Amino acid sequence: MKNILKLSFLLALIVSVFTGCSDEEDFEIAPYKPQVFGESFPEADIDYNANFDFPGWVNFAETGTKKWIERDFNNSGYIQFSPFGSGEASNIGWAITPKFNLDSTVNEVLTFQSASNFVDNPANKLEVFISTNFDGTNVLAATWIPLDAVVADDTTNGYIYIPSGEIDLSTYTGNVNLAFKVTGNGTALDGLFQVDDIKVYSK
Repeated sequence: MKNILKLSFLLALIVSVFTGCSDEEDFEIAPYKPQVFGESFPEADIDYNANFDFPGWVNFAETGTKKWIERDFNNSGYIQFSPFGSGEASNIGWAITPKFNLDSTVNEVLTFQSASNFVDNPANKLEVFISTNFDGTNVLAATWIPLDAVVADDTTNGYIYIPSGEIDLSTYTGNVNLAFKVTGNGTALDGLFQVDDIKVYSK
């Protein structure tokens, strides 16, 4: 009788091991997303208030003398463009990524964060572009295609970072550059914009 009870207990234990485990979903590992390009502007690399000059990037003043600068806050680096105090009728600044290639991945998306402050006119704006023919030097000779991203603007002041959402880059191939462009001036359009945590990855 004891042997029968022991056997019954053993069978019940085996069944509980194989049927009582949590669903596989509970232990599902998040899928790996190959990163094609990324820049988080590490604080250790920031030269506070200096003109932005990370290797491979282009910092270009289309009009006026203001350029993107390097900043950090609470141990986090970022880049910032502000025409405040320029005294100039127009300030347009471009921060252009190093070139990267989209041939080895599929379903690529771009994400980043942006913030604004003292922006009170929609003409004072941040825009995002992609180019397949930028030669690394002549910014205005390249073809820049606007990307449909959520960006900080005159409604999101307060240095609050706004996620861009996932911007589809899957139709692009070959070598590309991204550009972050701010339009403003030294009088009525003198708000600031910040950009951080840029990532391009395959979904």
